[in-house]
Amino acid sequence: MTSTDQDGSADGPDRRTALQLAATAAVSGVLATGTGAPASAASEPSAVTEPSAADGPPPAVQAEAGADELAHYYRFWEIVQGRRLVKTHGYWSFDGPRIPFDPKGVHRLVENPDTQKLEKGSAARKASERCDRAYTEMLRTLNRVFDGHPGELRHAQRQMEVLGEKARALMRMPSAPGAKTFLAPAFQLAEDR
Repeated sequence: MTSTDQDGSADGPDRRTALQLAATAAVSGVLATGTGAPASAASEPSAVTEPSAADGPPPAVQAEAGADELAHYYRFWEIVQGRRLVKTHGYWSFDGPRIPFDPKGVHRLVENPDTQKLEKGSAARKASERCDRAYTEMLRTLNRVFDGHPGELRHAQRQMEVLGEKARALMRMPSAPGAKTFLAPAFQLAEDR
């Protein structure tokens, strides 16, 4: 973080606080799963540390990722820093273009979403159940990948994309008629049917 950001004069403390809270929560989740995290951080899920050149391989480490595609961990840190991560003279730094922040673009989601608390048979419940099923299927595939079937990793990545689509569809649904908040993925394990 630059000194300008620390004193809040660059974009104001509200932007910085909102970004830090969102990114810290997201980074914590990513670190807990190990997705895109440096090896040292993946072994310590509660540690949230800023990536540096000493963290090992370059950020574009995802399978089939283009040279400009960063792992989740680094994308979240770009949000916190408010700048793109760039490589200059062999070192990575947050000196790239600024990342604009529009508070109007922040989704107001329900807190602590729970599929089981939604009305049975409602469109909201069905959408949440679809999201939970996609999440469960992805976790099962990842479990198989780490249980000796690495060839299923690409399938798990496709499932992540499907989960993202279902989550975005859910987040477009108001939490109640006339509500200012929207539904959010519960990330609950779906029961076998």
